[in-house]
Amino acid sequence: MQDYLRIRLLKPDTIDCYQDAVRRWIDDTGLDDLKAITADDVIDWRNRLLVRIARTTWNKERRHLRAVANHALAQGLIEKNPFVEVPAAPEPCRLPKTITIDLVNAALTLLSKSPGTSHAMSPRWFWGIVIRTFYFTGIRRSQLVGIPWRHLNLPGRALLLGYETSKTFRDKYLPIHPDLVPDLEYLYQRTREVLGRAPRPEEQVFNGALFNDRYQSDTLTRDQVTRFFQALSRELGQPVSAHRLRHTMATHLAPTGQIRSLQEVLGHTSVKTTMTYVHPDLEQLTAFLGHLPGLRPMGRS
Repeated sequence: MQDYLRIRLLKPDTIDCYQDAVRRWIDDTGLDDLKAITADDVIDWRNRLLVRIARTTWNKERRHLRAVANHALAQGLIEKNPFVEVPAAPEPCRLPKTITIDLVNAALTLLSKSPGTSHAMSPRWFWGIVIRTFYFTGIRRSQLVGIPWRHLNLPGRALLLGYETSKTFRDKYLPIHPDLVPDLEYLYQRTREVLGRAPRPEEQVFNGALFNDRYQSDTLTRDQVTRFFQALSRELGQPVSAHRLRHTMATHLAPTGQIRSLQEVLGHTSVKTTMTYVHPDLEQLTAFLGHLPGLRPMGRS
């Protein structure tokens, strides 16, 4: 694994995934010598894990281990890859997890009216802007915390998402929704007040640490975003997350039929991923089934 990671230029998060997969394999099986691992070992491991984890999670672990073993195979360290011999587990095709617009508005109402007691949700005006940003842009958690002021062009109504936070490793411009502009302008004003100067181009836009002295960091982190949504979900009694807001935004835009535009906004490499958000509603399906010729009704005795 170390040699595999040494050769490839991977993102820190991706490196963590590989290291975690190998660490969990060794912890679960006690097998740390690739030469000694057989397909039966992988099957036994799979069957034990699928009792307590999702198939999607296991398939992700298998992909990382397969890649490491393929590297060992290419180096002549092993003769065959046991993780290739065992196929991926079939995954259920579930609808994207979304939330209702009523719940989004309930969250915004809660943040605007209640002072609250959780420091993870402080200040509430800041987190209201974060929620609106996730909804109006569809960006991921890692992208939000990675936006510097130089990438936010408020006069031009454009946001640059840098390649550093992109899964596809490329820069991408997004238009800023008109309803989001006043929020970002207010965030700029409050940031300037706290700093006593204009924010520098390289400084973080969504820096909640400026407004919450209980954060143990100088900038907002992904974990702090996660803890906010966990606290918010507890107060609302329903799950809310950055990813659910992303799915919600995509699901509302999918019926427009502009799939390529949606693919670009979401940053998907394959349009197949974007198509998972395209689902005809029940009224459309009812009208479609109405084209079937009728049948003679059954007699009732």
